[in-house]
Amino acid sequence: MESVADYMIRPLYPEEIHLLRDFLYEAIFIPEGVEPPSRDVVDLPELRLYVEDFGKKKDDCCLVVEQDGKVVGAVWTRIMKDYGHVDENTPSLSISLYKAYRNRGLGSRLMKEMLNLLESKGYHYVSLSVQKANYAVRMYLKLGFEVIKETEEEFVMVKDLFTRMLGTVGQHSNIGRNFTCRCGSCKAIRWLKPRYKIRPLVEGDISEMQQLFRSTVLNVNLRDYTNEEVMDWASCGDDVAHWKDLLSQNCYIGAFDERDRMAGFSSMNKKGYLHSMFVHKDMQGKGVATQLLEEVEKMAVAYGVTEITSEVSLTARPFFERKGYKVVKSQKCRANKLMLTNFVMRKCIL
Repeated sequence: MESVADYMIRPLYPEEIHLLRDFLYEAIFIPEGVEPPSRDVVDLPELRLYVEDFGKKKDDCCLVVEQDGKVVGAVWTRIMKDYGHVDENTPSLSISLYKAYRNRGLGSRLMKEMLNLLESKGYHYVSLSVQKANYAVRMYLKLGFEVIKETEEEFVMVKDLFTRMLGTVGQHSNIGRNFTCRCGSCKAIRWLKPRYKIRPLVEGDISEMQQLFRSTVLNVNLRDYTNEEVMDWASCGDDVAHWKDLLSQNCYIGAFDERDRMAGFSSMNKKGYLHSMFVHKDMQGKGVATQLLEEVEKMAVAYGVTEITSEVSLTARPFFERKGYKVVKSQKCRANKLMLTNFVMRKCIL
């Protein structure tokens, strides 16, 4: 249970289960300018399964937010074959707030409490389905959900709850039922710097480059750009001829893990222009970009240039600033059809 100002987050009481029908209706995303459906739409079979006989299944779980004795929002999970269904061990999540209580941070608070609760119950994952145009997509991304599947209108997203406790584990790791973890001082003796195999990229790598580029833009850059913007941006990578042209004009290098999977790629040309820096969505924060940047900066030195310039996204700007790059100007740059905000950044290297 958590109290926040005048709000309280608590479990749903049995006598309040009937409220879920109202919250299910409130959870329906209605695009601007579209007439809301009648309230009996929640009685359709594909929607009724979210709340029907709730509390009777062992995996049913619900938290609500209360103000002045009134329940104003709810987040609930159950294992069901809904739009966000992944498997029989992963609960699907729904969240809803009355309109007057939205955009106050309550949704994030509810989500965090539910994620903590699901983790404590031993679930490894939780999934959800969300309309691409729904502003809640950004909240889910900030909470660590990742897009695993998409249709023309929706994303299916999954949050890994298991690694919240363990961090990164090796592919051959095995944890028994009686596993116990205890922390001592946690004092760092020294940090181990991950190293990846670096090699030049050729036309045979284009397919993997395309997949990494699209996945990164749709999952990582979505934190700072709208759904329409990232979809437009991602479409820039569909043309193989465009990749061939980029490879002919720039020296591309890729970082590969121990299983020879591409973790990221970057590029440099003889004029000191850094064209690309993309890291796989599952490899964010693991030193990939740092190692790639070190390598392309060495290339620039070898080319004899005195400064490096790059056009950097909103998402990548903090990384480049930490590495000594300065913003020259903000600009609007065309992706495919849309104009997206980015920054011209520069670093003197000699």
